[in-house]
Amino acid sequence: MTALHGAMAASLLRAAIFFLGLGLALAAGQAKAIFSDDEARRAIIELRTRVETLDNRIAELEKNLQTSSRSQLQLLNENERLRAELAQLRGQIEEATQTASTGKTQQKDFYVDLDQRLKQIEPVPIVIDNMTFQVTRGEKTLFEELKESLRNGDFRKAVAAAEAFQQSFPSSRLSADVLLLKGSAFYAEKNYKAAITARQEFLDRYPNHTARPQAILNLAASQAESGNPNTARGILENLIKSYPNSPVAAEARERIKTLKSSPAPKPAAKSTPSK
Repeated sequence: MTALHGAMAASLLRAAIFFLGLGLALAAGQAKAIFSDDEARRAIIELRTRVETLDNRIAELEKNLQTSSRSQLQLLNENERLRAELAQLRGQIEEATQTASTGKTQQKDFYVDLDQRLKQIEPVPIVIDNMTFQVTRGEKTLFEELKESLRNGDFRKAVAAAEAFQQSFPSSRLSADVLLLKGSAFYAEKNYKAAITARQEFLDRYPNHTARPQAILNLAASQAESGNPNTARGILENLIKSYPNSPVAAEARERIKTLKSSPAPKPAAKSTPSK
C-alpha cells in the first residue's frame, strides 16, 4: 500500500469518527427524553469510552498504515536495488561467458600450434642403406625432397634442398648423406668445382664413414671432369692402396686406364745469340 492509500484510509477513519460523534450527540439528546439523568450519563460515558477506544484504534491503524507505507517504500527501494544488482550480475556472467569462450578458442589455437610444433620435432624413422635412423619430421621432409629432386633430374632444386637442410639442421645425423647427395647434384649439373668442394668437405668431416671409398671415387671423377686428370689419377691410386680389396678399387683401376695424362708443358725456346 502506498502513502496515498494510507492517507485515504486515514481520511475514511476520521469521517467514521465524525459520524460516530454525531450519532453520540443525537443519542445523548434522545437519552434525556427517555432515560433518567443517571442512565443518560452512564450511556454517554459508555459511548465516550467506546469513542475513545475507537479513536485509539484509529490512531493505531494510522500508525500502522504509516509504518506499512514506509515498509512498502523500503521494500520497493530494496526491490529496485536488487533488480539493479541482478542486472549487473547478469552482465558480469555474460562477460565471463564470453571471456571463457574466447579463452577456450585461444587455448584450442595454442594446443593446435603446439601440436604442430611437436610434430616437427617428434622423432620419425627413416631408412638409409638398410639402416634405420630416428630424425625429426622436418629433417625427413627436406631429405626426401632432396632425393626426389635428384630422381626427377631437377638438380638446382636438389642443391637448394641440400643447402636448406644444412642451414636448418647443421648437427643432423643425415648431414653426411646430405653432403654426398649435394656433391652428386653439383656433378650432374656439371658444376665440377662445387662438386669437388662438397666431396672434399665430406672426406674431411667424416673420415670413418662407410661411404668414404665411394666419395673418394666420386672426387676423382670431379677432378677428371674439371680438367685435372693427373690429380684424378693420384686420388685413384691412393684409393686402390687404401682399399685394395673393395669394389671401388676395381672401379678405380678401370678409370685409371681411361685417364689421359695432361700434356707436359713445352720447354721455353732458347734464344739465338746475335752475331
